[in-house]
Amino acid sequence: MPIQHGKILDILLSATTKSESLANRVILVTGASGIIGLCVIAFALARGATVCGMYHSRLVDFAHPRLRWIKCDLNGEPDSTFTGKVDIMIHTAALWLFPKAWTKFPLVEIDRVIAFGSTSIFSKMGTQSRAEQAMINQLLDAEKSYFALARSANATLFRPTMIYGLGLDANISRLAKVIQFCGVLPVYGDASGLRQPVQAMDLAKAALDVVDVPATFGKTYNLGGGEVLSYRSMIDRLFRYLGRQPFVLRVPFLAPMLDLLEAIFPSSNINGEMLRRMNRDLVFDLHPAADDFRYSPAGFLEGTILF
Repeated sequence: MPIQHGKILDILLSATTKSESLANRVILVTGASGIIGLCVIAFALARGATVCGMYHSRLVDFAHPRLRWIKCDLNGEPDSTFTGKVDIMIHTAALWLFPKAWTKFPLVEIDRVIAFGSTSIFSKMGTQSRAEQAMINQLLDAEKSYFALARSANATLFRPTMIYGLGLDANISRLAKVIQFCGVLPVYGDASGLRQPVQAMDLAKAALDVVDVPATFGKTYNLGGGEVLSYRSMIDRLFRYLGRQPFVLRVPFLAPMLDLLEAIFPSSNINGEMLRRMNRDLVFDLHPAADDFRYSPAGFLEGTILF
């Protein structure tokens, strides 16, 4: 079972070096109960900021004198009761919700915006899944809307790839749970495609690191982890991290079977393309981020909090 969200914030905040680099700054975090949002809140508090955490339904059991929780339905009406100055907005909720988040508080001034999209617009390009193609189109439209709306606030966009950590992700943590429950993982083909999994903690630190870096204004960065390894090597290492001997089962007909499932249950978010990508390289250039704001993420499972 994943640890509780409030406990996650306790652990992150206690393990983070304290500073005053963001003292007297107010940061609004959307998607505050999500994997990146929780990390942003903890690290922002550790750097002396005052934080407003916007969540939809999951109230996080955590209190801090510089933290205010805001329950907010981004699909609801604008809220004129939330007023004042917000120096920085970090949008960790789905990128297509940004227009609603941006107009949610009409009496709030915001000077700087950082948001998260996804490298899925590249990694899933050419997919045969209609659901995935619809998601790509939604992300592309969201990127255009984001920069159109937030250009005056020196917008920066991050596109992460394969986010993991804290037991909250649908990538590595999900695979870890299957390993712990079943002791085996099925793969398609050789699972030779290269991957660059990135920890949510590194993404949150990056969002805070670029706040006062003009070189990042108006730019988009693809962000991966600090290590490139094959999908199969990634799985083998995860087995060993969990204290298990790697046990991988090659299932040649698994992808067509999932294609059939998607045809029968189109809203299931399961399809054969997910497995075919195990044999495709999904790696991105980190040099622009390293050059502009010294982005230096950890290697796979290095110092991570997986559960």
